Amino acid sequence: MNRYPRNGSAHTPILVFAGIVGLSVLFFFIFSAGSFGKKESPAAPAPAPGARTPVVPAKLPADAAVSVPLPGETPAGVPQVTASATLEGLLAELAGLLAAGDFAAMEKFTVASDNMAPRTAFLKQLLLNCGWRVASNPWVDAGTITGVNRRELKLEPANPGVAKPAGAVMADFERVAGSGWRVKAWRFDAALVTQAEALLAARAITVSASGLTDAPDPLDQARRFLKDVVGHDFKAARSITEASGVTHEKLAGLCIVFEEGEYHIADTRPVVVTAGTADSAWAIVKVRSDKQNLDSEVGITLQRTPAGEWRVQALDFNKMLESYVQATGGGSVFYSPLVKSAKGGESIVLYFEFDKAELHPRALHQLDIISSLLKSDPARKMRITGHTDALGADDYNARLSATRAKNVHARLLELGVSATQIETSGLGSKIPLDQDKRADGSDNPDGRSRNRRTEIYLDF
Repeated sequence: MNRYPRNGSAHTPILVFAGIVGLSVLFFFIFSAGSFGKKESPAAPAPAPGARTPVVPAKLPADAAVSVPLPGETPAGVPQVTASATLEGLLAELAGLLAAGDFAAMEKFTVASDNMAPRTAFLKQLLLNCGWRVASNPWVDAGTITGVNRRELKLEPANPGVAKPAGAVMADFERVAGSGWRVKAWRFDAALVTQAEALLAARAITVSASGLTDAPDPLDQARRFLKDVVGHDFKAARSITEASGVTHEKLAGLCIVFEEGEYHIADTRPVVVTAGTADSAWAIVKVRSDKQNLDSEVGITLQRTPAGEWRVQALDFNKMLESYVQATGGGSVFYSPLVKSAKGGESIVLYFEFDKAELHPRALHQLDIISSLLKSDPARKMRITGHTDALGADDYNARLSATRAKNVHARLLELGVSATQIETSGLGSKIPLDQDKRADGSDNPDGRSRNRRTEIYLDF
């Protein structure tokens, strides 16, 4: 006899199935509970053709360009000016846009103003219709003036046979607090504007030169002056200096030091101009001699004339001169191309060996430079005075000093200087630059070395 009823085995499959379903529901709730209450974010719409992809500032590199409203210059309805977090980032961005001819994008980096509109349009013409292109390394640091960083944009012929630009294109950059760097102004040399007008006219394109150029400011004049000095263009350098503040001898001495030391203007922050008043400014020019591995500087004081022209009023290159003299000094012949004269003012100086009248190799080099200054204008005059130290008889020293002056005279004649431009005299030991003896009565070799010389006075 069976213990269990027959119908018990019939319900067993149903109970098993129900248990499985229950466990499935339980596991579903356990693993899905964390996602309850959350909604899926809708997919971002695809940008319209040509639209600018929005940027996320937190993910931008340090030099990325971002569109930011600049205070007081982007009222409602006016396109925002684009600024760059770093100047180098902006320079790279502009170079690429200008090379690609994307002027619309380039203009977003430029402050909008009535003055800038024709200049931006003129820049387009230079690159589109004058046969020029942006150079591969387009930017040259021109210096700073009262917080504005100026760079030269180098243009070059796009094809053989095209004339080189006759002048420079400059860009002034300024930094706006809280936003970044942007182009404040484009500046064009007058010679470039004249050249471009002719090139465009040949293609039946007319441009108005009105408002395209600016009067040279202190930074322009400081750069022009040093460019003339480096290029040995004494006449051009003289044309923007005040003779009352910068003697001919001092200017010639600066030319000599630049030439002998093979100095050039530094590549980074070469000129820093600080405005003193509306009519005065100071410029510090950084210079470099790779030959002597020397870094130095030249100070330039500039004044505005009543006519509004900025001119070089004073020069200070003592630091440059002292470091160069120290680096090249030594030996039995003293060296300094420029000294305070015993007669007052300054003079160019050539030094000699003891008891000799032959020209030292360095003196020969100095005369090469001086001769180029004299030959550029036959009306210029020069006075040469010979000198000795105090050793020896007076009549002997008088003859020796006269011979030294005559040897300088003869060398200048060999270099093509007219005899009518030169006057010579021998003064013996009458006008020493230094003491021949020390206070205790002992010999002073260094002082006597300074006294063995000829002095050159330039009467321009």
